Amino acid sequence: MTSLIKFELGKILRNRTVFGGIVVGCLVLLGIFFVGYHYSQLSMSEASNKKKGFEKSLDVIIDEKYSGEFTDEKVKMILSDSMNNFQENEEQKVVNKPFYPFYWEMGDTFFSKDAENVYSEMIEQVNKGQRLTIEDVDLYSLDEVGFKKFDTPLTLGNYVPWTDLYRVLGYIYALLSIITILVSSIVFSDDNSKNINQILLVTKYGRNKMIFAKLIATSIITVSLFIIFQLVNIGVFSTMYDMSGWNSDIQTNLSLGLFDFPLQYNHIQIYFLILVMQLVGIGFVESVTLLISALMHSSMSVLAVSLGVYILPLLLVQMIKTGVGNKILYLFPINNLNVQNILGILYSKDAFFFHSFFINIGFIFIFQLLIRVGMQLYCFIYIKHWKF
Repeated sequence: MTSLIKFELGKILRNRTVFGGIVVGCLVLLGIFFVGYHYSQLSMSEASNKKKGFEKSLDVIIDEKYSGEFTDEKVKMILSDSMNNFQENEEQKVVNKPFYPFYWEMGDTFFSKDAENVYSEMIEQVNKGQRLTIEDVDLYSLDEVGFKKFDTPLTLGNYVPWTDLYRVLGYIYALLSIITILVSSIVFSDDNSKNINQILLVTKYGRNKMIFAKLIATSIITVSLFIIFQLVNIGVFSTMYDMSGWNSDIQTNLSLGLFDFPLQYNHIQIYFLILVMQLVGIGFVESVTLLISALMHSSMSVLAVSLGVYILPLLLVQMIKTGVGNKILYLFPINNLNVQNILGILYSKDAFFFHSFFINIGFIFIFQLLIRVGMQLYCFIYIKHWKF
């Protein structure tokens, strides 16, 4: 069996379409890093701040001063520092002031007035030779914003880099899904198109072990690519960004806005949860494409149909916005492209089937795993009884 798996692995990887697709995928991965990290708002603001002669980021300040329990007093202290920083630059007639996403999002979330109005008021006060203080501004409390309460206080940290990581995870997942479809599309259809089935299926292992070997080889390739791409991703992320916010709670990530997320999970826990969801989703995509490959004779036709089937739920969800049909569409793996959206749906009381996050995510896992097993079983039976 091992020799058959090795044979099928070599056969798939030597295919020009697959090999070319993987090479192009690696180049696209570099492009994703360039756009998702180098050209992210955080990286661009850091480069701009450094060019203007300011501290490029607040990483050290966040780690030493702001990290820890997330309370109303902590919010007040952060916004006070933000206002003083802005007004100090205004007093010095600095035209191109530094921009820190952490400060901006904190103000945008907790200022009771629109944040832009508060900055306008600060400019007016500085022009009068005065300063606007935190006592002069009305702030929302954590309760008023809607933060979830737990037995222990929420933990704040440098969450901004993790927002970029989650966004890039979605881009990489889309790329891996396409590569998975490409790899799986040729597994059976390539033999059909070359009329090799007539030879393979009359051999000793043609209708049993060889079919299993094809299925296993495909899974080895797709899972290996998933692991390699994710290892490279976390390596690039850790090189370019400060990762100290890994232990801050996901509710305190003001970019995501998941303030009432029902579990006190930190960023690293959410990261691994997303990876598991995406890996299960890749298995689903692989099995559906393998079945289509078994049913059709042209690899290009399989590729086109499989891509259409993969994208279809995303298109339908724009048309079917309510009811059971809408909830069913969220079972499909293409929804993993948007981390913020899928997490929000899984704990929403109305958007999905159940009111429990764990039950909802378990339901998705069971659905996708059952479909995977069912598709592969049907694929095996269909090829095993294939007739000339």
